Amino acid sequence: MYYIKFKKYFLFIVFIIYSCQESKKNKNSSKLELSFSKVDKSYSKINFTNRITEVPQLNYFNFPYMYNGGGVAVGDVNNDGLQDIYFVANMTDNALYLNKGDFKFEDITAKSNLSGKDNLRWSNGVTMADVNNDGWLDIYICASGPFKTRRNLLYINNHDLTFTEKAKEFGLDDNGYSTQSVFFDYDRDGDLDMYLCSYAPTALEATNAYYAEKQQNPSEEERDKLYKNNGNNYFTDVTEVAGLKNFGLSLNISTSDFNNDGWYDIYVSNDFNSPDFYYINNGDGTFTDKLASAMNHTANFGMGTDAADINNDGFIDLLQLDMSNDNNKERKTNMSAMSPELFQEAVDMGLHHQYMKNNLQLNNGNGTFSDIADLASLSNTNWSWSVLMCDLNNNGWKDIFISNGMRRKVNDNDFNNLDRKLQEEGKINDKNRYLLIKEMPVVAHDNYAFVNKGDLTFKTIKGNWGLSHVGFSQGIAYVDLDNDGDLDMVMNNLDDVAGVYKNNAIDSFPNNHYLRLKLKGTLDNHFAIGAKVNVKIGESYQSQELIPTRGYLSSVEPMLHFGLGNNKKVDTLEVTWPNGNKQFLYNVKGNRTLEIVQEKEPKELLRNKKIESHTPLFVDITNNCGINYTHKENNFNDYIRETLLPHKMSQQGPALAVGDINGDNLDDFYVGGAKGYTGAFYIQLPDATFKQIISPVLEDDKNHEDVSSLFFDVDNDGDLDLYVVSGGNEEPASSKYYKDRLYINNGKGNFKKNSKALPPFLASGSKVRAADYDNDGDLDLFIGGRQIPGKYPFPATSYILQNNSTKEKISLQDITNQIAPVLKEIGMVTDANWADFDKDGKKDLILVGEWMPITLLKNDNGKFVDVTDSYGLGKQVGWWNSIATADMDNDGDLDFIAGNLGLNYKYKASNKSPFEIFSNDFDKNGTNDIVLGFYEQGNLFPLRGRSCTSSQMPYIKKKFPTYKAFSKATIMDILEQEDIKNAVHYKANTFASTYFRNERKRFVAVPLENHAQTSSINSMYINDFNDDGYKDIIAGGNLYESEIETPRNDASYGIYIKNKGGNNLNVVSPIKSGLNLRGEIREIVEIKLANQQNAFLVARNEESLKIYNYKKQ
Repeated sequence: MYYIKFKKYFLFIVFIIYSCQESKKNKNSSKLELSFSKVDKSYSKINFTNRITEVPQLNYFNFPYMYNGGGVAVGDVNNDGLQDIYFVANMTDNALYLNKGDFKFEDITAKSNLSGKDNLRWSNGVTMADVNNDGWLDIYICASGPFKTRRNLLYINNHDLTFTEKAKEFGLDDNGYSTQSVFFDYDRDGDLDMYLCSYAPTALEATNAYYAEKQQNPSEEERDKLYKNNGNNYFTDVTEVAGLKNFGLSLNISTSDFNNDGWYDIYVSNDFNSPDFYYINNGDGTFTDKLASAMNHTANFGMGTDAADINNDGFIDLLQLDMSNDNNKERKTNMSAMSPELFQEAVDMGLHHQYMKNNLQLNNGNGTFSDIADLASLSNTNWSWSVLMCDLNNNGWKDIFISNGMRRKVNDNDFNNLDRKLQEEGKINDKNRYLLIKEMPVVAHDNYAFVNKGDLTFKTIKGNWGLSHVGFSQGIAYVDLDNDGDLDMVMNNLDDVAGVYKNNAIDSFPNNHYLRLKLKGTLDNHFAIGAKVNVKIGESYQSQELIPTRGYLSSVEPMLHFGLGNNKKVDTLEVTWPNGNKQFLYNVKGNRTLEIVQEKEPKELLRNKKIESHTPLFVDITNNCGINYTHKENNFNDYIRETLLPHKMSQQGPALAVGDINGDNLDDFYVGGAKGYTGAFYIQLPDATFKQIISPVLEDDKNHEDVSSLFFDVDNDGDLDLYVVSGGNEEPASSKYYKDRLYINNGKGNFKKNSKALPPFLASGSKVRAADYDNDGDLDLFIGGRQIPGKYPFPATSYILQNNSTKEKISLQDITNQIAPVLKEIGMVTDANWADFDKDGKKDLILVGEWMPITLLKNDNGKFVDVTDSYGLGKQVGWWNSIATADMDNDGDLDFIAGNLGLNYKYKASNKSPFEIFSNDFDKNGTNDIVLGFYEQGNLFPLRGRSCTSSQMPYIKKKFPTYKAFSKATIMDILEQEDIKNAVHYKANTFASTYFRNERKRFVAVPLENHAQTSSINSMYINDFNDDGYKDIIAGGNLYESEIETPRNDASYGIYIKNKGGNNLNVVSPIKSGLNLRGEIREIVEIKLANQQNAFLVARNEESLKIYNYKKQ
């Protein structure tokens, strides 16, 4: 596992890391709005249009990148203090517009020699940079496309509004398939080097094997390139030396010091199944791709990217775009059939987990990222091209602007079916196929603007705030065109006039202030590209890097813009110059443009400064404990039997139980196996290491799926026996492998199975929990029923087993019908707790489950009564995974924390728009069918597309012969009324993990903060970890085995929630907690180590066990 390099090159960031996150809850100080006005072309004189013309020789069918658009670059090319604009066209002339002030421009393309079309050349991306280090911005243009002339262009600024093309002289006339370039100093030798993205022509039907093979053996013209600046106005290709030889369909690049070690890293966004690259700079001229260890998934059709700190924690985050539609109709008409087998094949071939959705990768600061796009409401923005993260209302938080629009609906399933049909019938061929283009649907889209709410979420009003453009926008750039202190926006539109938008923030939000920085670096890097600036205002922080290449095919102004909110000055401003030197300014006044010149002799050298690092609270000691167990799953495809399952039901383990099984006063543990794999006992030794004990009795039962286990003394003989719950979804409901097991301990850690002690019920279970509910001196058991195999989501039955054991006979009797008939078909129980929630001295039951409310069963003189509704919990229906009880507010009663699906998932639920399920044999073929439903504009639509729905229910294809017809169909349209009436039907109205505060006769729901909602919470361990008198929480989660059209829930690396009293439950950063729990967490259990060390064990599905220790602080 890769961790952040805490090297000697950074001071300020370590100081600020997450201290702001805990001490400040710096809410957005202004209205959550933006204010822009479009500048009419008749006023601005900007009439540039990137117009394309399709002909038989050149059209989408023989050049599928026809609609990818062009970029835009902004910068002051004549050093007059006004930012100018350069637009790139694919088939016509590029254009340079000189800023004359007050949003008036002059087209000087011809006299500046910047048309870029001396030969047929398909231009893509553009960057302004001072390539020859003379203090004047030059222009570099990337070329690709169907023409023979693909050499890139470098226009050197002559200081008189003319430019001379000199790419060959500088060694930068690359003849590959370039999309975009970024100039930055990767080796910190003082000058600007260049990374070049490439997108080689590739068949749309290319296989996983093709992409995997290309990763190993790309040709020179197909691969990205790294050019080193030799310092003499000449660049040398050092790609292979730097370890960057690759193959990618690269659409954008973001460079940033992602791990805060002082060296710029590289992220490359790649299209189709070509995996992205996340290159960590090793500081020695080489890079290492850390994508697999840093990010659990990426976008599939990776488009534009931007890197910025969206939550002001001092770490740079990454937003990557894809082409996922934001509405049901287009999702259903464009959705292609997806194969679980091909998806897994791609993963197995090293192409990573890729999903068609935007990714907002939140930097955890420890070498890992968490995609929180669904939590942030950013996951679906249509066919998106470019993204910029910048403060558009000067309130101190970075907002987001996204350009949108594909010229034609090339993924329209009905059109593509027609195309295939005509080809198969021989009615079209390569020569006349282009005539079909006029039949291809055209849907223009508006761009998106999002306002940062300061809590990891964003607000949008599509088409509002003055930034609307319904059409096809690609390259965009932010820039203060009128020097008034807010960021204006420029966009390059396909087949439409370019857009210029004036930001009215200065007038609309007069209480918000700003500070603009113009940095002047050394003679080798006049514009100080790569400098990093951190500002501290009270307890809040902001961090920015000066890297103009951003978004898609474009570059922004080479300046830094900070919104200050209602603050008129900056307390501390720190500049880290590209060579690592630091410079501090204090009490810096705002509302101005400040020029900062790099000091020749810095007062403080970052490289000489001793860095204070945090000692994490929890330490992973797995490698020191001799625990070598890795849970392995059997290969079973749930979707063959139940195509429309929302997620697999066969991977619920492993079970984990802790206790002293051999009487040496040291905690040992049992870990359960999946079907076909044997569980294991581990005995603790006096040196706090563990030794696995081979137990033949476990081998005999390896065909059971162990999902929960418990050590308890069933026979009151003074030692711990073992109960194991059998579960899973592989077998028919009547299978003997769903029978639970009881193993009796002889006192020395040797176990023997006792089959006669258990009742004969067969159930796919979930959890076993013990308590002496009848106060007779022995422990009774609750057994949760998880599912009826093959019949999701039919309610399962749970059980109470009364312990009637004597010295002569061990007996656990099923008395469910007598004392708790409510447990019959109560639901899909996932967890339970015995707890006296009403303080009457009797153990009650709290149950949670999938499609269930938090269920309270009161112990009423030995019988259990459902009092859920009377405690105000009947409408809290979710996909609850876990429940933990404790007196969180120290008021003398038990509160509880309930782990849910989380708010960072494709599925959404609320009281107004619940997430629903219907289950019945809808097509009358003898098997159970599943229909999941979601609301859009008040209508209940089926979640899944036509292809997969019809594979489960074939009549769908006849009833809805086209994808367009199915896209309009509600659940009421696709199902018969009588079938709906008789179906199993549930509604979930919350997916938030929640703290339920006990108010005596009611529980008040308080959702956990958003940092705790980034994934599901599957298990919790509660203790007072910092010895302050309040109970804290460690939680683990994730849901990997979701259905193929839904990205897996994988953003959690384990979370530590610190209780500061009352409702003040705050997530502590991974840097401080030390937690790095990747994978699907199933159990977190306390374990005492030798010498009274505090520790906890973590069981993960298809992963190794983890053990962490801690000292109370």
